[in-house]
Amino acid sequence: MRWNSPLRRGLFGAVTTILALGVGCGPASDANEPQPPTPEAPAESLQVELDDAFVAVPRKVSAEEQGRVVQRLDGSVSNSGESFYLAIRKSELGQRWFMSAYLKQLHPGAVYYGAASSLGTRVVSFKEQNGKLFVFDADDRKTMSDVFDPEVLIEAWPIVNDYGAFNVLRGSNSYILVDPTAGLNRYGVMGEAYGATGVRFQTELSFAQRFRKISDGVTFEQVFTGYADVPDPSAPDFLEDNLFRTSGTLGIALRQYKEGQGYTPTELPWLEHYFRGEPRILPNTGYVTQTAAKWNIRPGMKPIKWIITDTVNKVQADPRFANYDVVAAVKRGVEGWNQAFGFKVFEASVGATSGFADDDKNVIIFDPDASAGFAFADWRLNPNTSEIRGATVYVNALWLELADGEFGDDAQAAVAAKLKNARKPVRMSWGGFEKDHLCAMPLPPMRDDALAKHKKLPGPAAETQRTKKEKVEAYLTHVILHEVGHTLGLRHNFAGSLVYTGAPNSPRSNSVMEYVYDPDAIFVDTPQSYDVQAVRYLYDLSPDEPTELFCTDEDTEVEPYCNPYDRYSDPLGAFYGSTYALVQELLLYEVLPFPLLAGSFDYYLNATLQWARSGVEADQTYAYDVAIAAVRPPLAVPPDAGPGYGAVADDLARRVLSRLYLDPIAARGSFTATPDEDNAITPQVLADIHGILINVDGVRGFQSRRAMVDILKNMQSLPAYVALRQGRDAVQAQLGTLSGTELIQAEDLLARIQAALSPYYR
Repeated sequence: MRWNSPLRRGLFGAVTTILALGVGCGPASDANEPQPPTPEAPAESLQVELDDAFVAVPRKVSAEEQGRVVQRLDGSVSNSGESFYLAIRKSELGQRWFMSAYLKQLHPGAVYYGAASSLGTRVVSFKEQNGKLFVFDADDRKTMSDVFDPEVLIEAWPIVNDYGAFNVLRGSNSYILVDPTAGLNRYGVMGEAYGATGVRFQTELSFAQRFRKISDGVTFEQVFTGYADVPDPSAPDFLEDNLFRTSGTLGIALRQYKEGQGYTPTELPWLEHYFRGEPRILPNTGYVTQTAAKWNIRPGMKPIKWIITDTVNKVQADPRFANYDVVAAVKRGVEGWNQAFGFKVFEASVGATSGFADDDKNVIIFDPDASAGFAFADWRLNPNTSEIRGATVYVNALWLELADGEFGDDAQAAVAAKLKNARKPVRMSWGGFEKDHLCAMPLPPMRDDALAKHKKLPGPAAETQRTKKEKVEAYLTHVILHEVGHTLGLRHNFAGSLVYTGAPNSPRSNSVMEYVYDPDAIFVDTPQSYDVQAVRYLYDLSPDEPTELFCTDEDTEVEPYCNPYDRYSDPLGAFYGSTYALVQELLLYEVLPFPLLAGSFDYYLNATLQWARSGVEADQTYAYDVAIAAVRPPLAVPPDAGPGYGAVADDLARRVLSRLYLDPIAARGSFTATPDEDNAITPQVLADIHGILINVDGVRGFQSRRAMVDILKNMQSLPAYVALRQGRDAVQAQLGTLSGTELIQAEDLLARIQAALSPYYR
């Protein structure tokens, strides 16, 4: 896919860097002038072999300084007590390297504030000049033409020249020694998101730890603590008494740049079934192109290994979950994708939790903490080619608790009670682009319909063909399948549930990439028909684009049949509309007062009115009829109705019409458009408004009648103007039959109409 005028799209904005990390106390140094670290005098010889491109050189940190670091970090993040310089072989400076960062730990907030998240990958090279090691963005994406091929400076690290213990090592003259904590975060790893929101963050203390050599480079961690100049009111919820302080651990990797052997990009099809990779300028054309993100998966490959963090064993040991094979359920969620490919692509096993931020690992992070209301996925991408280099998935024990309670109201209430009421975290960025999760699947209490649930509204019939063990494990497998599917490059498919007819053998969805209604999700624990088509096209195993029903995130605001967590091939008639009708019935027969069903009424009314606002003509009229038929004028009062039936009907009719035309955008749900004059519902709406305005059935209160005047005024159309004039004449004629407060309110209504008519058009 390509488009013109890349500069107008603002893809390559200037990078504002505000954060400098370095060991020491007090304010951070000038962000525009990195300060060389203070060299240590060699107390003893270093036991270091200079035999690789990157070598960790231990650095001496005094007991006093180490104690200060530990005190400032306050035990909130891992601290192994070590630190080091980084020696880089000079012959490697001109080579290209992947440089990536992963936010492993964060306090306060942990995963709520963005821990367990990839911050991005850059392609870099190094140049030595004037006592500094400059880091350049060396990817291929920004070459405009044969004339303009910019060198984008990312960072300048001061070189350590006076560390005597290093200088006496054999071969040290072939290396450059730098402090990896003295400038990396001006890179934007931590600071840019704060800067983008106007919040300044100064790092006070930082050191490096957990250096590892891997086959194609090195990984290490950087521990930091610092202060924002804006307080976080939620910090005490996470036991941080300083509202300005944040501490954390970054996982850093420097790995040889290489592209997968035999890797071939996939062009984006017209329907965007797949995530896009990074945009790239086509030199000498003025165009920008993007391809689909994908792994280098092909028949005969060595399977890609996934590690399930050994914290899953703690969850497995919980007596509540003793009857479930949690590990096997998670493994099926990873390895289940093999059947879509037709050969072994993934294999999963339990491994150490400590390395979940390591760039050379693909990890399912299974968190025993049951307070975060979501699961999410991240990946690491080659920005040049869109090749996926690695991935992580986060999930926690709350998903098991929900399934263990069989998705009932009590289970959902218990889950909701455990969720922390944390603000949406500030997303961190790195190297000039924002990095967000591929997906953050919310638990039921975090969804739009969270307030719509009530025990009087029945759920689906209980599934009796499977044991509870099978259902709980299948649900967990579904969640993992969904998130791992994102790491394969698949986007959401919210049309999946449209294949469900309600018949016993009907599939509940054509895709695990749907947000499946929870009780149906236990039937979607393997890749479905759409998923097989999608991965086989993306990975060049089939020339045919997917043909199954499909829609994705951006369609949810323009296509009413594209909804998450819905059911059936006719969601309007069989799911939203039928449930809304039940809510109306409970209110009309005064089974429950409106305040107890307000959330249900709002959610299902908005869902029903999606079709009235944006559907085809037949759906528009049907949806409007579902919304108002039981309460429209003239009201047909059933013989078994109570004395308050008419007043409730009047109130509900006013709410329906106000939601369509008067209520603020924020109250309308995903579809917010006010129906225009050409909408198929307009003639019937005008008839209903006229009936309420003149109180044709004798049950309409003045609050509703005044609202009808406001709606007709807002319509600004000739038919509405005519209806308003007709209403004026009818109300004028009624005055002679009224007395007391009825007359007073009718006169006020007439004055309101006159004001709306004089003049009518704005």
